[in-house]
Parts: sequence; C-alpha cells; structure tokens
Amino acid sequence: MAASPGGRRWTIGLLAAATFLAFVPALSGDFVYDSRIQILTDPFLHDAANWPAVLSGRVLGMDVLDFNRPAMLASLMLDAAIWGKHPFGYHLTSVLLHVLNVVLVWLLLDRLLVGRREAPGRDPGLLTPAVIGALVFALHPIVTETVCEPSYREDLLVASFTLAALVIALPHEPSRGPPQPEAAATGAADGSAWRVAACLACALLAIASKESGIALPPLLLVAWGLFGRSGRRRFWTLAIGGTALVVMAFLAARFLLEPAESRIFGKPAPLGGSLQGALAIQPRILALDAQLILWPFHQSAEYQLSMLDHLPLPRSLLILAVVGSALAWGAWHDRRIALGAAVIILGILPVANLWPIFQPAADRYLYLPLVGVALIVTAILDSAWWMERSQIRRRAMLAALAVVGILAVACIRREAVWHDPVALWQDTLRKEPSSFTAAWGLGEALFDAGRPAEAERFAREAVKRSGGEDGGAWATLAVIVAERGRAAEAQEHLARALAADPLLADPDERVATLVMERPWAERLKRLLAAKPAAASP
Repeated sequence: MAASPGGRRWTIGLLAAATFLAFVPALSGDFVYDSRIQILTDPFLHDAANWPAVLSGRVLGMDVLDFNRPAMLASLMLDAAIWGKHPFGYHLTSVLLHVLNVVLVWLLLDRLLVGRREAPGRDPGLLTPAVIGALVFALHPIVTETVCEPSYREDLLVASFTLAALVIALPHEPSRGPPQPEAAATGAADGSAWRVAACLACALLAIASKESGIALPPLLLVAWGLFGRSGRRRFWTLAIGGTALVVMAFLAARFLLEPAESRIFGKPAPLGGSLQGALAIQPRILALDAQLILWPFHQSAEYQLSMLDHLPLPRSLLILAVVGSALAWGAWHDRRIALGAAVIILGILPVANLWPIFQPAADRYLYLPLVGVALIVTAILDSAWWMERSQIRRRAMLAALAVVGILAVACIRREAVWHDPVALWQDTLRKEPSSFTAAWGLGEALFDAGRPAEAERFAREAVKRSGGEDGGAWATLAVIVAERGRAAEAQEHLARALAADPLLADPDERVATLVMERPWAERLKRLLAAKPAAASP
C-alpha cells in the first residue's frame, strides 16, 4: 500500500531538510575555479542589457562564455542581479537546486516501487528503498563539485529538467498497471496535453542548460519501452517525438549561429591525438568514473590525463567488463535497473571524449548518471527476493543506511575542499603531487590570501614543473617577487614570462579573453610599467 499523502509530505520534507543541512557548509564558501573568471572577472552576467540576448537566444551568436547555454546564463544572471558578486546567494541557489533534484529523484523512485505491495494496509514508513536511493544521490561526494561551484550549475539544471520530464511522463506506478483504456485512447483523462507541453518545455530548458540535455528524448524512449507501451500511446508519441525535435532544433541553431571566430574559445585538441587514440583512452576514463561512483574517496580537481595513471587499459577493460556484466544481468531481471543503466550511459555519452572537449573527465559529468545509480540501488533493495526474507531485508536496509552515513561524512568533508581556492588546490596537490596546475593555482591562491612567502614557494614549483616553458607561471612568480620588494629579480622573471608567452604584454586583453583575473592583471600591469625604469641605467 502506498504511503498516505501526509506521509509523502513528511518524506519529502525530511529529504529536503537532510539535504539542505548537509550542504549548509557550502553556503559560506568563496568563489573557486571557473567561477572566479565567470562571476568575478567577466562583466557579462552583471550587465542587465544582456537579458534580451539571453532570453531570445541571440546569445548563441555571441562570443560569450557559455554562449551555448542560455538557461545556465539566465540562472547566473538572476543571481547576479540579486547578489552582485557576493558568493552566498550563488551557493544558496545551487544548494536549493540540488534539494529540488533530490525530491524529484525520490518522486521518480517512489513511482517505481513494487515491494510495498507485500503488506496491504500498512504504511511503509519513511525508511523505504526509494528514500535510501534518494539519499545516495543527495549525499554522494561526487555531487559536491556541481553543488559547490556555481559555474558548474548547468549539470544541476540539466538534471532538474530531465528528472521533471521523467516524473511527468511516469505518473502511474508500474505495479498498478496502465491508465484506464478510455484515458489511453482519448489522451484527455490523464492530462496528456499539459504533460506533453511540460515535457517539451523541459527538453528546451535542459538542452539550453548544457549539451547533456540531449539525453532527455532517448531517456523518454527507454521509459516508454520499459514502462509505457501498454497505454497512453498518443502521449508517448508526442512527448518523445516532440522533445527530439526541440533538442535537434536547438542544437542546429547552436551550431549554425556559433561565431566563426572567438577570442575566448580555442579548439580543444583531440584526446589521444586521433579517434584511435581517443578510443584507447576512453575505457580508462569510464573505469575512473566507475571507481569514483563505487569508491569516491580519491576525488581531485586535477582533470588531466595523469589522473588515469593508476588505470592502465587492461585493468580498465576488466573493470568495465565486470560492471557491464552486472548491469546487463540486473537489467535482464528488473526493468528499473535497465532504466538506471540507461540514465548512466545516456548521461555519460554526451561528455565522452570520442569528440574533442576541453577536459577529459570531471566529477560534475557524473551528476546526472548518479540518478541512474540511485535507481539501481532502489531496485536492488526493492527486489522481490528480499520480500520473502524479511530479516535479511531489514539488515540490508540498515547496512544501506550505514553506507549512506559514510557517504554523508565524505560529502561534508569534500565540501570543505571546495570552500576556497587555497583548500581546493592544497587538496589537489596532496592527491596529485606532480600537478603543475595545482602548484600554480595554490601559489596564486596563497598570495591572494596574504601568505606571500608560501605563495612564492609554490609559484617556483609551478615554474619547475612546467620546465620553465609556461609564461603564466613565470608571470605569477614575477608578480609575487615584485610585491615582496625584489624589483630586479621580478624583471628577470617577467622577461622570461614574455619570452614564453608574448601575449602577457597586454594584461587587459588576457582579462577580456577570460584567462586572467582582474587583480592579477593589475599587478602585472604595474610590473610592466616599471620595466623601462628597471632597464634604464
């Protein structure tokens, strides 16, 4: 028997409260990583004159960061209009979006429960498989990057609109059968018209948030194949076909209107140098994804190929074979596991490196696939096998709850890593000691935090790790040394910086192309202005 409406409200309220409380530490965080460029440096979000371009889609033809994600831009612009450059409001919006997604995950999982039929007349209470699955999604450490970094909010938005469409499309529990025949025939009794319109709106907003929104139409197709073929054919036809047309139309506009030349975007190099090279690396990335989901205790903000060093191709193929076989076996025996596997695969495919993208892997790429993991966890705990073994089932539920507790502790600890730039780069360097990016980032972050001696040490380390060939690292060292009163040495480092990267001679242009923060540009300009005086007798 399904829980009473009051019980459902209590469940939703407690899930929302638990998720919000777990992410309260994120609310006090600073801007880190890309948000320092997009929110603190780029003026676009803070100019109200840009609203018409974003809302009309004209931004697709502009040389703007996230030009191809107008829904994402609108979300950040709304925060900018309210909060300016104060991080609290941006973090609050992201946390609330994650809370919304947890509720949507629970609504989806609750629709797919069948085990509660075993005890007619009894309310299943709060501790159901759907609640456990939703908590896994809510508190898994892999979500912290997406929630704590406002510039990665696009993955929150894609998940929101994808989940909303699935919840709308699956209003009836599979255990209760399809709608009445007359409703399926007319398409009116179950409100198909508004459901179709809502799904189309979700598809547009999902693809306008990030390219991962392309997964929504095939997910609806899979949901129809698994749960919807016995009724509401008109709804499913219109929903699947309509969302596919919406997504394709948006992608066509995105590529047709894309600026021919860009000051901001370069062309990412093909991973591995060719399609064959990408095919050799992609299994290692997928094995890393599986590791981060199943054992999320070595996360790092280092997104270079060095993160794959512990996963050679043979080991990666073995991991994928084991995981793939388990998913295939589970999908054969339970339609809900099949849907979960589809969410994982279709969620990862748009960010696979079979075509060039700027970063080979990132925690945020796994935010939507984690919904599939929650589906699988719920299906396992709700299996009919447990229903005949109540004592074992109870122990399994308690064990699952204990795992959720461990995940929650790891999640809160991971939030501390994303709290500020110093914490982020210290953690990255601890886990990836050879990382040039982490050493450089930590040097700049320590200097901004008023710790120049430590900053100089890590800036020198960054220069060393680049082999002395990165102009940006030399420029950082030059600025730090100059601010510490060693003008002659600073000019030597500046000369090396300009020799390695002549574009550093124009700091304002570096800011305009969003590769340098404004405070560092101003420091570099002062150093450049002092150069003639330093060079004179």
